[in-house]
Amino acid sequence: MRVWVVSKEADLDLTDEQINGWRNFLDLAMAKGCLRTTLAEDSERIIAVSYWPSQEVLDSVVNSEAYEKVGEKVMASWGDQMIPNHELTFNGKILADS
Repeated sequence: MRVWVVSKEADLDLTDEQINGWRNFLDLAMAKGCLRTTLAEDSERIIAVSYWPSQEVLDSVVNSEAYEKVGEKVMASWGDQMIPNHELTFNGKILADS
């Protein structure tokens, strides 16, 4: 599974461009073997989660040219906010799920 967590600035709502940037990544993930994706927010954070059949499948997508292009669009939609507000990226194996 892969989890991205980004802090929101001053409780601002996501723009359509930001949502579409994340959606493009999640759509790419699903097209490349991802099992399930979720994009969620609360008043403080945005969280993107993707579930993968294996770390190898995730790595092949993350290291692809297509991922780089989609990632550039996600970053561009955030401007200068993305990296300073990036709290966490987690790539790990699921130990229990229901």
